[in-house]
Amino acid sequence: MEKIYYAVSFCLLLFFIGSIPPAGNAAPPDQGIMLYTAYTSRSVTPGQTLNYDIEIINNTGRIQNVDLNLLRVPESWEPSFTSGANTIQQIAIKPRVGDSGGGSRTLTLQLQVPLKIEKGTYRFSVLASTETGLEYELPLRVQVTEQGIFETELLVDQANMEGYADSDFNYTVTINNQTAREQNYALTADAPAGWDVRFRSGGNYVTSVNIASNESKDITVKATPSQKAEADTVTINIQARSGSTADEATLEAVIKGKYGLNLTTPSGRLSTNITAGSEKTIPLSIQNTGTVPLHDISMSADTPVNWNATFDEKEIARLDPGETATVNATVTASDNAIAGDYQMQITADTPEASSDVTFRVTVSKSITWGSIGIAIILIVLGGISYLFKRYGRR
Repeated sequence: MEKIYYAVSFCLLLFFIGSIPPAGNAAPPDQGIMLYTAYTSRSVTPGQTLNYDIEIINNTGRIQNVDLNLLRVPESWEPSFTSGANTIQQIAIKPRVGDSGGGSRTLTLQLQVPLKIEKGTYRFSVLASTETGLEYELPLRVQVTEQGIFETELLVDQANMEGYADSDFNYTVTINNQTAREQNYALTADAPAGWDVRFRSGGNYVTSVNIASNESKDITVKATPSQKAEADTVTINIQARSGSTADEATLEAVIKGKYGLNLTTPSGRLSTNITAGSEKTIPLSIQNTGTVPLHDISMSADTPVNWNATFDEKEIARLDPGETATVNATVTASDNAIAGDYQMQITADTPEASSDVTFRVTVSKSITWGSIGIAIILIVLGGISYLFKRYGRR
């Protein structure tokens, strides 16, 4: 009988012990803390900002200092907890009062979904824990509905152009903002020394442009060669850069060379004297001031009426850059030219370039005509003298 008594007592003790609730996480819900948000599953697009209003409920009978952590959220999502104007990691929650329920506080969880992200479902949790060992995990789910793109695209309509060294090269460039935000792009160029590269948008020269998300803008790139540029292929690197994205492109300018021709005299003097009916030789200097050879340079002259001009070299077959050729022009004035100033234009011409000069030619009367005039006067005077001598005595 005594053994039965001990056995029953032991069973009652085990039952009593089993009825005592364990401490910590196993406490009934009304004895711990809880997290609540209305929308636990959200759909977003890349670059979107998520805000969760999360209520922390304190079902205990004492103030709880609650630590807040996020589980399985990448740092690139820039998570933060805020309450009012404060960024927080821990918050104190008052206890429940009587039978009115647990005390609570509401905070905001903010997440910035990256622009560059894979389409799919992302799961993470908010973990609330206290110094007394209480914990509560709130699972959340985010559905990214489209593939994220975060890049800038720089497209050139025609990247290779050909022209002369004294001309401008104009390229049309399109900047595509394939991000989820407006971007301010700084425009820069890396060109050879002496070259001037400028960007133009909407008729104005600019150094930066604003482009809205998923939009594009056309930019004109104007490249002016150096004055010393020679025939060659030149590369110009341009770049559009914002604070978070950039792209670049390479432009090519094929310089055929600059044609240049200068006609003058060795002394630089563009005036001369001549006697009516006589001829005068004028030395001319023809210089290739360009960067490419000149071929078949022809000489011509526009003279006054009844004048004539000839050249000892009517055509120059080839003249290399920097070289100078000398040609003699022989000018013959009209026999009937009266004294005074005349103009004569001489031209050096090629299919690619030409140059001309205007000479001032001062004509004086011929000595021969003066001598003839004097002779006539003397003959007239002699005849008069003869008549006086012969008939004066009568």
